[in-house]
Amino acid sequence: MSTPTSGGTLGRRLAIAASVVVIATIAASVVVNGTPAAQREIKLDERRARDLGVIEDSIQRHYWDKGALPASLAVLAGKPGVSLAITDPETGAPYSFEPTSRRAYRLCATFTTDTATMRGTAENALYSSDWTHGVGRVCFDRVAEEKGG
Repeated sequence: MSTPTSGGTLGRRLAIAASVVVIATIAASVVVNGTPAAQREIKLDERRARDLGVIEDSIQRHYWDKGALPASLAVLAGKPGVSLAITDPETGAPYSFEPTSRRAYRLCATFTTDTATMRGTAENALYSSDWTHGVGRVCFDRVAEEKGG
């Protein structure tokens, strides 16, 4: 036979157990996925790497069309019908583009995460060896290919 007091005690115990399960689930999620701030940094760095990839493609197309590297990223972004992100999505600072020879150039951005410490997920699939980076300013040396090569 159950007394009114024992029913209340059972209810409290169930509520406490449910709270513990919720807290453990949240803690496990943070351990597996990182904090919301860390996830934001990863997303921003994914965007930076994606931007650099699109810039690289635009530089290549420009080279094929003109036979030379562009004078600046602004030249590429200023073409009619082109939507090209040439600035950091968080700080607004421009990505760095520096021609180093007739066909070679360097693209630089400032990252807040290190791809070596990121978990291999579908979200991070864009981090091929082409855009791996550490924390801070990282530069990538590229060479525009000749047409047909």
